[in-house]
Amino acid sequence: METNKIQKKKKSHFFETYILKVLKQISEVSNITSNAKQQINSFLCILSKHITNKIIELTIFSKKKTISDKEVANSLKIVLCGELLKNSLSEGEKAINTFKNHKDISETVTDKNIVCRQDKAGILFPPSLIEKFLRQFGYNKIMITSLSPIYLSAVLEYITFEILDLANNYCTENKRVRITIRDIELAIRTDEELDRLFLKLNISLLGGGVIPFIHSSLLNKNSKKPLKNKVYRRFHSGTVAIRNIKKQQKFSDSLIFARLSFEKFVRQIFKDNKYDEKIKISKEVFIVLQYFIEQYIVNILKNANLLVIHAGRVKLLPVDIGLISYFNNNSKNPYSETIEDNIDILSIHSIISQTNQ
Repeated sequence: METNKIQKKKKSHFFETYILKVLKQISEVSNITSNAKQQINSFLCILSKHITNKIIELTIFSKKKTISDKEVANSLKIVLCGELLKNSLSEGEKAINTFKNHKDISETVTDKNIVCRQDKAGILFPPSLIEKFLRQFGYNKIMITSLSPIYLSAVLEYITFEILDLANNYCTENKRVRITIRDIELAIRTDEELDRLFLKLNISLLGGGVIPFIHSSLLNKNSKKPLKNKVYRRFHSGTVAIRNIKKQQKFSDSLIFARLSFEKFVRQIFKDNKYDEKIKISKEVFIVLQYFIEQYIVNILKNANLLVIHAGRVKLLPVDIGLISYFNNNSKNPYSETIEDNIDILSIHSIISQTNQ
């Protein structure tokens, strides 16, 4: 008897293979790291899901039964803005026009060459993959026209082209060949429209670091020239601190906590919560978790620093961190106890005044 071998399903990498093809259009020499490629892939998946949800809402609202390229264009007007919107709409229309022209030529010619839709439209991203998102992987019963996935795939290809083009400029400035996640982070945050898109979708890149920036109120305004007679140079208050801040911001894409101590701490949490002892944790889980926690702490301290500057102080107090966590709905109001005490004092004063009257 022959044993029936169970065939494993191929993992769908979605846009990963096509991201490299888009990069080769920008420059044939440059390359991209696997981490950066995976994170762009996940961004494109989230963006395509978000746009498809808007498309379905618009079709249901307009009482239509088919998704056309008009619904795709209207949904893009909701999600995107500025020059990014204008260029993406023009790229979508361009892809549709080339697809229609190729179709008209193939009807007149007798020898028909079998060509896929992306080649007919002159794009790299496959419309078949976008069609899966529009159909919500089989859970949606709304019909789709042949032009709507071509339109959306052309738009997604243009957005990836813009991100990789800006990231490639940062990569060449630093005399590197491979684009890292740091280059992509700087490319997105420096561009106003892409930054707004990422903030709208609530997406952040792991291990991207921060943009080098120091508030003007923290910089030393009094710059006195050192005396010539003195041998030892004395720095003004804050110059060494600002130098350390610039150094940390430059290398903010690397991990800060010690890895071994962090791993011990996480394993101790597993033991304390009495999880299954047979469960093993890979090293990649620790790295991703450490990047996430460090980025979370940096965001809290960044927002708390703005509160300190607004209050006109230099020191960061626990109340500032408490306020930031309260704004993020993670803790109680740090001033709740003082407010209650003030209310009790006011009520006592009102009772005394009434009794005197």
